Amino acid sequence: MTNPPVSARTLLRETFATTGPIYPPLLTINFPNLILSALNSFGNLSSPGVVFFIYSFVAVPLFSGAMIFYTYGSLTRNPVTVGQAFNQASRRWLHLILVYILFVGVVFAGFIALIIPGLYVSNRLIFSLYGTVIDNSSAVDSLSTSWELTKGRWWLVFRATLLIVFVVFVPIILISLLIDPTAKSVGYQLTSNLLGFLAAPLMNVYLVLLYLRLRESAGSIK
Repeated sequence: MTNPPVSARTLLRETFATTGPIYPPLLTINFPNLILSALNSFGNLSSPGVVFFIYSFVAVPLFSGAMIFYTYGSLTRNPVTVGQAFNQASRRWLHLILVYILFVGVVFAGFIALIIPGLYVSNRLIFSLYGTVIDNSSAVDSLSTSWELTKGRWWLVFRATLLIVFVVFVPIILISLLIDPTAKSVGYQLTSNLLGFLAAPLMNVYLVLLYLRLRESAGSIK
């Protein structure tokens, strides 16, 4: 039996319907990101560029992996605790760092080529971390798995991610600009960081749902 087509709007409704119970744990997992952003906004970090670089390529893969694993377990009715999610991400930490570096490097090269190649590659490899933390795949295998999963579905993934970005992040930008239209004050940075932190679980749940539906279905996003 053929699975029904994947609908971005249905995924969005499902995201809002299912996020509630797992929202607090996901905020807990992502809380260090808020702390660092707040410190950076107040200028309390020495050598902020170096700290941001280390955080981006060392800590972000860990927290992203833990959020993905926690969400995947909850949505597939194999729930795990926050501690177990961190344990799984920690066991795969070096692999997560490597796949994240490869992802950023390949996407960056795509954007250097031109915007269209960059968008194409980023959407083809968007699920690279998922294979690493969920299936215990190597970095190269994780990239390959995401590439195969999105084969012939680039437009589907692009439209789906564009929808969630519009729904989640456009309001953040507008609200932050109400605080400071110049987008230069500490108030603007704190507001945008806080709202981004609160919205991150929704983005995470949506993408995990999209990942699951693409694995299940050969359909298209309407």
